[in-house]
Amino acid sequence: SGSGKSMLVNCLSDKVNAVGGYVIKHKFDVLCLCPLSGVISAFNQVCLMIKVEDRPMVTKKLRAEFGVDFNLLLRLLPNVSVLFPELVSPALRVEAGEAMNARSVCFMLLRFV
Repeated sequence: SGSGKSMLVNCLSDKVNAVGGYVIKHKFDVLCLCPLSGVISAFNQVCLMIKVEDRPMVTKKLRAEFGVDFNLLLRLLPNVSVLFPELVSPALRVEAGEAMNARSVCFMLLRFV
């Protein structure tokens, strides 16, 4: 606490944005029961940023990468639906008890990057 991490992010964000990168700010919640929730939240934020900036090349690459696995990506990152509303159907909705294991989550996020 108080070591200047947030200030460092703020200082670098303009430079990262200038080269077409994304800066995500997120506070870690020690009381959260899901250890990957911060990472998943960050990727969900990136989906919204991609939509706002209208980056067709990025969405094209995502579609090519995930193809038939799109429903897995949607289960992990609900905000992906804003990038591909035409691919979202009621059949892809996540049931309340469904969960992905940590290995699946990491694999999907690595593909997203």
